[in-house]
Amino acid sequence: MYKTDTYLCEMTYPLDEVQRDIITYLYLPLIGVQAYSLYHFLYEEARRMDRVHRSCALTRITSTINVSVAGLEDALKMLEGIGLLRSFYKQGRFLFVIQSPLSLKAFFSNQVLVTLLMHTIGEEDFHLTRNHFRVVKEDKEGYEEKTSSFGSIYSVDLSQSRPLDTQGHFLNYNEGQFALDYDLTLFYESLKDYSLPLGEVHHYDELYKQLAVLYSIDAISLSSMVREAFKEGVLDVEALKRQARSFYEMDNHSRLSQVYRTQPQQYRNLEASHGALDDHLHYLETISPYQLLKNKQGGAEPVMHDLTICETLMTQLHLTPGVVNVLLEYAMGNNDGRLSRAYCETIGAAWARKHIKTAKQAYEEAMKLTPERKAKVHSEKKKRAIKKEVDEQASHINLDELLNQLDPGDDQL
Repeated sequence: MYKTDTYLCEMTYPLDEVQRDIITYLYLPLIGVQAYSLYHFLYEEARRMDRVHRSCALTRITSTINVSVAGLEDALKMLEGIGLLRSFYKQGRFLFVIQSPLSLKAFFSNQVLVTLLMHTIGEEDFHLTRNHFRVVKEDKEGYEEKTSSFGSIYSVDLSQSRPLDTQGHFLNYNEGQFALDYDLTLFYESLKDYSLPLGEVHHYDELYKQLAVLYSIDAISLSSMVREAFKEGVLDVEALKRQARSFYEMDNHSRLSQVYRTQPQQYRNLEASHGALDDHLHYLETISPYQLLKNKQGGAEPVMHDLTICETLMTQLHLTPGVVNVLLEYAMGNNDGRLSRAYCETIGAAWARKHIKTAKQAYEEAMKLTPERKAKVHSEKKKRAIKKEVDEQASHINLDELLNQLDPGDDQL
């Protein structure tokens, strides 16, 4: 299972309230919180994909429930083993089919599950859990029924567009509050000396808190960003968001570690150079991905987007710096100097599966990816060989005649 794999979700039947309780009270103690969270997330994904049938990358799961690929595999196996999930695989895509839990009668008749549950939560909690599903009914003797009839509540008038009318009091819908603990006192103190419209400033208090918490921005830096984002008395919200992201990226530059490493000695080619290719591969083995990107940009600092791609290739796919450098050059060469995360991770995952460790191995794999490029290299080698022969016999052979000896297909890329 790799991050570049995709998945689809289906469910056998929608869960009702009793089944949700069964999952929570009977299955959760057995499978643990991680598998429990995964089950509910995949169930909601199945509901969504029932309307929009489109596959997603596994990173959607790992990032949403905060689990590694290895942890995801373990949680999936736990759900499969206990009968809550069926998994299918075809050409880089998983199909997860959510299974309904056992009924109460079937679960409590299963001695394996009942014994495991009792052993896990203890005998006392087991009986409390079992009693949770019992329906307790009050003895109605002595009670007077006060149930309202249809006629006492509703009036029918077929001449109206809505013939059924009722009057009564209904509960109001109260939306949950999402409160963030961030003190804006120092923020507003820093803005006192600036002639900003306070009404406009206060209008975005929640936004300031959200950006500050999300990107770990201190109050002084936040006030500076807000001042710069005000244009003619109006806050440019998008400009403020861009500043916050830039602040975070600059602050997190130091958190990257692998992109500054060079190829380990055991994976370097220590043989003597036999030409320009060997010299270039040696260059890729002796500089870090960070330095390569910086050199490609004429000495300018690489952007965080490109650096995080390198960091991912090295930390999650465990590619060596030399292999990453070859991949960077290949990817930029085929995408007009741009780096695409999906493109790099797809190739990187393939190389990781093949245990590519050296720059030379990576170069050979890259050549296999593009037959046109391979043909061009072959053509160039043939031209160089002919040119060498020309140099040696310059007085006897015409250069144009030799070049014409090439196969016409060699130059057609």
